[in-house]
Amino acid sequence: MKKTAYILFFVFGICSITSFVHAADKDNLWKQEISLGYTQKTGNIQSAELLSNYEGIGKTDYSDLNIKAGVLYSSVNKKMDGQKYNGSVRYAPELDETNCFGFGKVEAEHDRFAGIDYRYVPSLGAGYWIAREENWMFSGEIGVGHEYVKYTNGSDDDNVVLIPRFFCQKSIFDKAKLSEELIIYPNLEDVKKYRVRSEARFTNPLSDAFSLRVSFIDEFNTDPLGDAKKNDTQLILSLVYGF
Repeated sequence: MKKTAYILFFVFGICSITSFVHAADKDNLWKQEISLGYTQKTGNIQSAELLSNYEGIGKTDYSDLNIKAGVLYSSVNKKMDGQKYNGSVRYAPELDETNCFGFGKVEAEHDRFAGIDYRYVPSLGAGYWIAREENWMFSGEIGVGHEYVKYTNGSDDDNVVLIPRFFCQKSIFDKAKLSEELIIYPNLEDVKKYRVRSEARFTNPLSDAFSLRVSFIDEFNTDPLGDAKKNDTQLILSLVYGF
């Protein structure tokens, strides 16, 4: 049953994305960006961190499509201490030309040092745009998804999760933008277990193509594997190229 559901979800997603990209290409509403951040320290402690992210954002009069992918690698004294991969695809059509919308989303990630071989979360839900202007955007939504986690020790976890999400973005200092995305993943089978992900961004344009971005990501898990910490944070300074 689960296999059939995933196949149907995948086929629906491919068809939706194909039709969206065709419409967005006609209206030239497809925007993409690549960000790159790198830090290095030498001396008594040698450390390095490399991260890269891709984001494709498309908008038409009736729907939004958002594709994300990210990679993070870090080391201390030439020994790896961080390895993360993540990606998501989210398609959100409007409902009857109102501020209401539905959405389908698939998330996947790998975090070696949190003991996560892979995690995937397909979900469906609905939301509402409280504000949707160029200078001010705010939305709230709620979805239901199936979360499957395969751990590096060979164990796994299989749960149904509720997924409330809040997003806001405000233009400041003329062309700069400040945004916040908050996603909560409460476990419907065990209310004491949940995950929270918050990402705050400040993006300041340097030119038509390049921007400087400061991001703060805070991830919390009430039930991490083994000795992994419950809270994981990242403060990122990156150069963004938009095209």
